[in-house]
Amino acid sequence: MTEPCMTREAFQAYLDAFNRDDYAGFSKYYAEDVILVLGGKREIRGRQAIIDFYKPVKAKTRRQIVANRVVIGVDGIAAELESTFLALEDIPDLLARPLKKGETHHQVTFALYEVNDGLFTRIRSARYQSD
Repeated sequence: MTEPCMTREAFQAYLDAFNRDDYAGFSKYYAEDVILVLGGKREIRGRQAIIDFYKPVKAKTRRQIVANRVVIGVDGIAAELESTFLALEDIPDLLARPLKKGETHHQVTFALYEVNDGLFTRIRSARYQSD
């Protein structure tokens, strides 16, 4: 039997690092040439480009991601992720809707992670539901 591409513990460690804004911790799971596709509308190429994308987002919000369901295969991961964003300042254009400082935004996304040698090579996410 072929082994899964990543353990559940490693995937949870990735989410934990992401939740605590540990850039070195979560980006070590990205291949150098990783591609992140957001909602089929925006594509970000490369580990550093993804870090650069998240830095201003994380400076304005606290985001907690919980994996409601994770399916790990031999070459990828499918996950239902539930996120709660807390606005640290007024954010007129960051999320699906404007947020005032102290407000929260909740959303569920589906994400597909292509994995090679334990690293994410392509991540595609799409919002399923939000408040």
